[in-house]
Amino acid sequence: MAIATGKTAQRRHRTRFDLTAAARRMTAEHGLSGFTLEELCASVGISRRTFFNHFASKEDVVVGVALDDDDEALDAYASSRRDPRLPALATVFDDLGALVVERVENVGLTRGQAADFKAALDREPRLFGAMMRQGDEQRRRVVAAVASHEELDEGDPRIDVAVTLLTGLVQRAFERFFSADGRADERFDAVLDAQLAIARELFAVSTAAAPSALPTPPAAPTPSADHDRKAL
Repeated sequence: MAIATGKTAQRRHRTRFDLTAAARRMTAEHGLSGFTLEELCASVGISRRTFFNHFASKEDVVVGVALDDDDEALDAYASSRRDPRLPALATVFDDLGALVVERVENVGLTRGQAADFKAALDREPRLFGAMMRQGDEQRRRVVAAVASHEELDEGDPRIDVAVTLLTGLVQRAFERFFSADGRADERFDAVLDAQLAIARELFAVSTAAAPSALPTPPAAPTPSADHDRKAL
């Protein structure tokens, strides 16, 4: 049963990879209105009905937002619990970084796909709206998952800061990954790992340099008895 499930997941990921790759290429060449779903499906050998088992719209397939996107990985993370021997949020960057890398691999954002994806976004700027909407919803889900995993309240400001920092690092990793100066054999996980390593180094230096406690202000002088008598 485990083998069958693995093969099913592989086929699902392969179909989605092929669909997003073809959709991005066709969008870059013709725009969203320049091809039909039937033409897209025919190019990867699936039916229109099968398409809607994976994606809700043409915009979603270009962006790479599947119907059950990230459900399994994020839900598994949310239902797991951090090692109680570690302080809260000690592994949050590593945990969320792994989820980001898995998502990137699932939606086909390899170096080979980067140029087509960027060209599709340049051709159809409205796709950024779909990405932003998905980003807001995804952030809400990630915050909830972190809170569940860490057994913290969703309103804990540390979660917001952690997700904000990681979002910035992921954005920077994407910029480097999409850069024309990037190596053809470069992997996104390696680029993100480099950003995370720099962040850890900075935090380590900041923590080591920070004073263990704020200096105690000098106590106010106690008025003398003579001063009290003069004040009377």
